[in-house]
Amino acid sequence: MEKILTKRNYMIKNNISYSTLLVNNIELPYQIRFSKKAKYLQLRINHSNSLELIIPKRYSLKDGEKFLNDKIEWIKKYSGKLIQKDEKRFFFGKEITIRQSFDLFIKKPYIKYENKVMSIKIPSGSNYESNKFYLAFLKRQAKKYLIERTNHLAHIYNFQIGKISIRGQRTRWGSCSGNRNLSFNFKIMQFRKEIIDYVIFHELCHLKEMNHSKRFWSTLEKYCPNYKLLRKELKDNANI
Repeated sequence: MEKILTKRNYMIKNNISYSTLLVNNIELPYQIRFSKKAKYLQLRINHSNSLELIIPKRYSLKDGEKFLNDKIEWIKKYSGKLIQKDEKRFFFGKEITIRQSFDLFIKKPYIKYENKVMSIKIPSGSNYESNKFYLAFLKRQAKKYLIERTNHLAHIYNFQIGKISIRGQRTRWGSCSGNRNLSFNFKIMQFRKEIIDYVIFHELCHLKEMNHSKRFWSTLEKYCPNYKLLRKELKDNANI
């Protein structure tokens, strides 16, 4: 019979022990609760989507581990509920992987981005959503890239700009105010750099033409000759 490899790195918190086990080469966290009321060993997925081993008072931890091994097929069957599947998102127009996992031994989320993979570890039982981390990542990157890129293009093409702000507008990719302040939607970081430049040039040109007249589009074409194609690509993929 195939056995589960149980890590003996127990942690006790609020009278509940925590550990991990390996199933199909995947590390699964689980919690161990000793119960005075329970009559039999039990294994369940609790309300926080965590694997829970309930051990009655008259049983030992060793009995509980043996019980886990006996329930390996059940654990395999329901392991999908305990593991967050990979998600696909975009960054600079390229697909990246969002990989979320639960960890009973951390108190705060841990995020690492490397080689087009964003690894997110969150405390098991918490209600963090991977998409929130992804959006926070885009916003952090936007505050650096969009501000530097806008200042760079404004300097090269002699645009006099005010402040640059990064927001999360629902319907706009960017805006330009009468006092020459520019605002950009951080979600534009999902698109390739050519499209980002189009959005930046679009707002820069509003410094000369605060409308969408023929003169505005003619001005934009001087700085971004293929703006029509880029604009269409942005519109067609607005819901990525």
